[in-house]
Amino acid sequence: METTDWESFDVIIKEGWIEKRSRFLKEWRRRWMVLTPNFLVSFKQQQAYRDKPTEKIRLRDCSTVKSAEEETKKDFAFRIDSKDRVFFFSAQDANDKEAWIGSIGRAMVRPTVMRSKSEEDALNG
Repeated sequence: METTDWESFDVIIKEGWIEKRSRFLKEWRRRWMVLTPNFLVSFKQQQAYRDKPTEKIRLRDCSTVKSAEEETKKDFAFRIDSKDRVFFFSAQDANDKEAWIGSIGRAMVRPTVMRSKSEEDALNG
């Protein structure tokens, strides 16, 4: 299998089940989310890293991650704003929501700060 930059799961910052709102039908779908130093990737199945992802969000293209409960009328919702699109997610509970927002936010700013050796190795393949 050919490896692309989003398929490197050597460094996983956070992973778990989360609901993601579909782009066109606006339906909430349960997805296994994987946060790496460069991407937030979603899959239909838990730890299905060899499957084609249902979504991949390049973190360097994102500007904001914040709460979106009022906007979506859904508990534990948050959004990620990229230059082309806004992505909506809903965590399992308040603690999980804050953990995702914090982890994604730190990963978004990470390219401007020092990386660990394992992160650098993962980025450089």
